[in-house]
Amino acid sequence: MAKKLSKKWNEKNPNILTIEELETKESLNFDLNLYPKEVQHNFAKHGMAQKLGDAAAGKTGKEAVDSIMKVHEGLMAGNWNVRAPAAPAISKKSLSTSIGNLDTKEQAAAKALLEKLGISL
Repeated sequence: MAKKLSKKWNEKNPNILTIEELETKESLNFDLNLYPKEVQHNFAKHGMAQKLGDAAAGKTGKEAVDSIMKVHEGLMAGNWNVRAPAAPAISKKSLSTSIGNLDTKEQAAAKALLEKLGISL
């Protein structure tokens, strides 16, 4: 999907957000300080929920909890850019290659297990 907007915080005044609509090139400026305090608080709550929730993307259970806590701890230490490691990705190609390196019995067992999991190579 093509990007429709550009969003940038102003370097000289970090409370100003500029949103540019890319088709029309129209720029809109929004000053965070001009919003009512309750709205500013809701902006903060939304951002906090988004930042911590993003840490668990693609993860479940204990792995999700650990990822959220890692990001929380980094934020508490003043590190906005802390990220939890992404869940490891395994391609069908690498899986197929790895299974191909097994002996015949192990290949059959691995393929049967993958089929039970709904994965076909």
